[in-house]
Amino acid sequence: MPKQKSKPTAVKTEETLIWKGVSSNQTKAQKEFNDALKKHKETLERNKEIEPLFQMVNETYLKDVLPELEKQKKLERTRFELMCAILLEEKLSFGKMQREFLRRYLLDICTDSILENPNFYGKYRDELETKFERMERLRHKNQMESKIKNTFGIEIDLDDMNRTGFDSEEERESHEKKYREFREKYEEYRAEYFRGRGSKSNERKKNKSQTEKEKKILESERLLSTDINTLFKNLAKLIHPDKEQDPVLREKKSKLMTKLSGARDNMNIAEILEIKLQVDELLPDQQTDVSFHDTSIKRFVGIIKSKIRELEDSIRQRFFSHPLMADFSERKITKESLTAYLKRVKNDNQMVTKAFEEEVEQLSKEPKYIKEMIRELQSLGVQF
Repeated sequence: MPKQKSKPTAVKTEETLIWKGVSSNQTKAQKEFNDALKKHKETLERNKEIEPLFQMVNETYLKDVLPELEKQKKLERTRFELMCAILLEEKLSFGKMQREFLRRYLLDICTDSILENPNFYGKYRDELETKFERMERLRHKNQMESKIKNTFGIEIDLDDMNRTGFDSEEERESHEKKYREFREKYEEYRAEYFRGRGSKSNERKKNKSQTEKEKKILESERLLSTDINTLFKNLAKLIHPDKEQDPVLREKKSKLMTKLSGARDNMNIAEILEIKLQVDELLPDQQTDVSFHDTSIKRFVGIIKSKIRELEDSIRQRFFSHPLMADFSERKITKESLTAYLKRVKNDNQMVTKAFEEEVEQLSKEPKYIKEMIRELQSLGVQF
């Protein structure tokens, strides 16, 4: 907490601590509070600094990486078509093991991509599957659909329901509407299942020590709520705009009152105490004393540290949930480390695109290049 002008040191009585700012005579609880509040401010500032860095990540993704990914997707499909044509149209002679390896490799691509475009990959899957593989796939599909019908009373087509590729937004909406009833029933079933498991697990695990711990937490929350309410009421009396005649001061008080009400609704002790400092600056002759025991101050420290963790988690989650940040290994995000990382990602994607282009060109010009591709895949440990 920043020093306040012409403030005496903290004064202790037998029952109460009148807390009026920073001094060399702080209690341990006061010092912990000031340290926590400082860290909270630093984390808020860090959150502001992160925003332009996140924009840099998003801009790189949209302008540089996404176009490369689209190119790769088209090239992958062309590459797949060329490889299927070489195998299925027998443009080249293969050994028995080579042929089987290539067939299984292409069939795997079909399985992984069929939901994206069932018409395109479904056609090739039908040609690449053996009779036994097709029978097993259909048997498993029929079993699952029958189980769903018995459980939910709804008939569905799993191949159609799970597809992700649509020609238009209207088609997507129509598809969603078609299977909405099943999805809703499934979510209810899933929630009920895990709720039942969770309650049984809690009943087994709950013991006396846990019960006591829960009681202490509830009591701590009750006391913290009391402390916050006390401070809120003291500050609200000072800044209530209805009692202010000066229009300039009334507007400032009104803004502070709005912030104070929001902080109270969110039980944000850190923000309430920040507002207290602003009130002290606005009304230097009407400052309100913060009168709490050390135990109350310790509770404040706990809630501020919790807010700090939430802020830090939100920063990490926002950054590392971005598809471009999966391989970012730096513990601290800086502009320098991020710039170097994004440059590497951009270059890597360009190299992947170039590799696909070269393979497509080689397969188009010289079909026997596919044998070199098979050897390379096998050397990388690809097995079926």
